[in-house]
Amino acid sequence: MNRSMQPSRIALGFIEAGLTIAGIVAAITPLALWASWSETVFYTVLSAGCAAFLVFIGLARVRGFVMGETVPPTDVLGLKGVRQRLENWDKLQEQDHEVGRKQRSIKGDVGREFGFMMRVAVGLILAAAVVFIGVWAMFEFYYGA
Repeated sequence: MNRSMQPSRIALGFIEAGLTIAGIVAAITPLALWASWSETVFYTVLSAGCAAFLVFIGLARVRGFVMGETVPPTDVLGLKGVRQRLENWDKLQEQDHEVGRKQRSIKGDVGREFGFMMRVAVGLILAAAVVFIGVWAMFEFYYGA
């Protein structure tokens, strides 16, 4: 292993851990805001959530620098690269016939899985209805008028 690559791997590991933690904090912030019980707690959670978003954006930029990813200064959002990858993907999809077969297979699998889930859902609803009607009938029999 190249010794010069170790510090960047360690730095990348710390950056990835920071991104994970900031992402979790940002994802939990709306629930914590909803559950806050005082104005002070609300503003504290809100500021922590905003800080997590800013830390996430900053660490993502630092990760780009560590990985050597560069975006031309004229393409601020990286849209040119995204458009080019989209065009390349579309060309690949049109040219490769195996992809079409896989897509049809996936669509068939989705249909079977959806049908199975619907049968399970209907079965659970019917089972719950039978239990509730049974409990209602029992209460009506023992305690009814």
